[in-house]
Amino acid sequence: MDIPKSVNVLGIPYRVEFGGVEPDENGSCSPSKRLISIRAGMCAEEETQVFLHEVVHAILAGLSYDDLYEDERLVQGLAIGLHQALFAPTSDA
Repeated sequence: MDIPKSVNVLGIPYRVEFGGVEPDENGSCSPSKRLISIRAGMCAEEETQVFLHEVVHAILAGLSYDDLYEDERLVQGLAIGLHQALFAPTSDA
């Protein structure tokens, strides 16, 4: 998946940039800045998964689910589920 330069989350435009994340993070979401940042240099599959992870954070922020916004386990589970549903190969058995 080509990561877009911007994404609309619940009617709110977010810029998407590569870089600008802490050394121990793969990505970040700043609702106040309307910015999603993704670590540069990851493989395409990791970039896509991190992008989805940060979009889930943005959705939860937009819905004012502050406790869920902070729940990394929930956010990561939803991001992995979305990634698999959207991009994993399926068999036509």
